[in-house]
Amino acid sequence: MVRRLLCFGDSNTYGWQGTLSGPALRYPRSVRWTGRLGALLGPDWEIIEEGLGGRTIRDHFTVGSGTFVPGAGLCAKDYLPACLLSHLPLDTVIIMLGSNDMKSALGRSADSIAEGMEELIDIIQSFPWEPLLAYPRPRILIVSPPLIGARKMELAGERYVGAPEKSRALAHLYRRLASAKGALFLDAAEILIDAPRGEAHGVDGMHLDEIDHARLAHALHKKIQNFTEHSSLV
Repeated sequence: MVRRLLCFGDSNTYGWQGTLSGPALRYPRSVRWTGRLGALLGPDWEIIEEGLGGRTIRDHFTVGSGTFVPGAGLCAKDYLPACLLSHLPLDTVIIMLGSNDMKSALGRSADSIAEGMEELIDIIQSFPWEPLLAYPRPRILIVSPPLIGARKMELAGERYVGAPEKSRALAHLYRRLASAKGALFLDAAEILIDAPRGEAHGVDGMHLDEIDHARLAHALHKKIQNFTEHSSLV
C-alpha cells in the first residue's frame, strides 16, 4: 500500500529560491526538501506538495507578501479543509508555518501564532474521518520554522519588528503543543547548523538554500522512519 504524505507550508515548502533583486525562482523537485524526502522514503510513499509563498496560519494578506491575488488562499485555516479533502487518503500531514505570521503588520505574538497552529491541528483531528470518509486519521508532524536573525533584519527589519524573539519562542511552543495533541515535532533550527546557526541560509536570510533543503529532508526522513518502524511493532 502506498502511503500519502501531505507537505503543507509556505514558500520554504514551495521551494522558493531567495534573491536580493529580480523575480525569485523555484528550486527543482530534486533540490526541494519535499522532493528529497520523497526520494529518501522511496516508492512506497507519495509526496503531495502544498507550499504557497506568503501563506500565514490565520491571515489573508500582509504587506510584503507579494502581488495581491484575490482568492489566493494565503489563510491556511480557511484553505486546509478543502486541501485535506482533495488529497485523501492521507497517512501523514507535515505542517511548517509561522514565518509569515511574524510580520509586523499582523501584530501577532508567538503565543498567538502557536494558538493558530493549534487550530490547524484541531481541524485535522476533528475531521469526520471514520464515520463519513472511511479513512483513518493521518498523523501530524509539526515543524517549527528556521530562526529569523540579523541578516533578515538588516534587509527588511521594518517588516519583522520583534520577529527574532518570536522565532526563538515558537519552537518551545510548538513542541509543547505537539506533545499535548499527540503529534510529532521537529525544530528546523536544530538541523540548520551552519553559521548563522538556526537560520535559513538563502541569500535573503529567510529562505532555505540547497544544503538547508537537504538537511531538512534527512531530518524529516529519520523522524518519519522511526515513527513508522515503531508503529509496525505495536
